[in-house]
Amino acid sequence: MAFPILCVGSVALDTVETPFGQAKEALGGSATYFSYSASALAPVRLVAVVGEDFPQRHLALLRKRRVDLSGLQVVSGGRTFRWHGKFGDNLNEAVTLRTELNVFETFRPEIPSRFRDSPVVFLANIDPELQMEVLGQVKNPKIVLCDTMNLWIETKIASLRKLLRRVDVITLNEGEARLLTEKLNLASCAREILKMGPRRVVIKRGEYGATTFTKDNFFALPAYPLEEIEDPTGAGDTFAGGVVGELARLERFDEASFRRALVRGSVHASFVVEGFSLEGLKRATPGARSR
Repeated sequence: MAFPILCVGSVALDTVETPFGQAKEALGGSATYFSYSASALAPVRLVAVVGEDFPQRHLALLRKRRVDLSGLQVVSGGRTFRWHGKFGDNLNEAVTLRTELNVFETFRPEIPSRFRDSPVVFLANIDPELQMEVLGQVKNPKIVLCDTMNLWIETKIASLRKLLRRVDVITLNEGEARLLTEKLNLASCAREILKMGPRRVVIKRGEYGATTFTKDNFFALPAYPLEEIEDPTGAGDTFAGGVVGELARLERFDEASFRRALVRGSVHASFVVEGFSLEGLKRATPGARSR
């Protein structure tokens, strides 16, 4: 058995260019990467929005992976959220070439009644005000985790601070941690973020791994060294899916479980970057190894 996970975030169609190739209107979005990753370990309940143009094959792929799509809103006549980005030699940073919010611009999460008692809640990278709306609809989760990004830190800092007082764990990357705290040292960043409310901070460090901090503990994990990388899009969300999926599978949230979960997240992320969209992760099996 495993705890079911409620995930609220974006489902999108991505056009991505990297030094190693490109993909046009591939399956993407923070909730997509998270859900596909986490569903290898625990059932996922997805809440998001797409347009009527969203390909049926993508829905079939998610359903096949134990992702419950009862909370996916399909807007009649609407157009799905699209993102076009490009990576140069620095694969840790994407340049956004075009964003079309489309139906995502007016998205308001509506949590189905049978999802509201989900013991594990993951608030993927969306407006912190929407993340707060989700928390107003769920009933006594055992753990709430959230992600964020530079945009919300820069434009919705008051709302983000309110959110942080209500979550147990936040995941964010190095740049976001420094922007949020105006500190340079990551340990100092974590200490400041813990003061804002969460009981645990997970800092994603890309090719250098990840680090987790609590008031009393810290744990640093290196990344798996890869020789071939095609597309880093969604690596952070895939990592979070592995972490949260493992915690839900274990049904425990203690220090030992988090350390084990970080390893699982790193493994999932090592696969997803080996292909565009979900292709790298789709090749992974319980006995598979990264190339």
